[in-house]
Amino acid sequence: MLIRPLFSSEQVEARIDDIARQLYRDHADSPPTLLCIDIGARRFVEGLVDRLGRMRLRCDVHHVRARRTTGTTLSPVQVDGFDISVLDGRDVLIVDDIADEGVTLKAIVELTALADVRSLRKAVLIDKRARRREPVRLDYVGFEIDAGWVVGYGMDIDGEFRDLDEIGVVSDT
Repeated sequence: MLIRPLFSSEQVEARIDDIARQLYRDHADSPPTLLCIDIGARRFVEGLVDRLGRMRLRCDVHHVRARRTTGTTLSPVQVDGFDISVLDGRDVLIVDDIADEGVTLKAIVELTALADVRSLRKAVLIDKRARRREPVRLDYVGFEIDAGWVVGYGMDIDGEFRDLDEIGVVSDT
């Protein structure tokens, strides 16, 4: 299995800087609560929190475990127990590593809608709009790509390649 580079670590870091600046502009008066879709988005969230902290915008972070992959096989969304009441009255930013078919994000949006949130926005590091099955409006996007199984910067195949600093696509050749 080969990994073909898509975005260098410098490109990823620069894009996270850009998104953090956008978040700061949008939320300087009301810091959002980041809802991190674990495990894939954890590194992206940590980068955002670090940069926002340097801008003196402190955000609460809550984690929800949602998954639908085993290797490269997709299955129905599984969400582990999460107390949505912690989101009541807050501006919430759902953060995920990738929006592919939109199924996971839609499930988390529906779960979050059960809370009494003040506002709800969504951020992803990778947007694969061409594969979208469920309509999900994204407010902050790192990179748009057309196709391929993406790894690195939190994204993985059965736990492998998650720690890469760059983002690449799996290739057979």
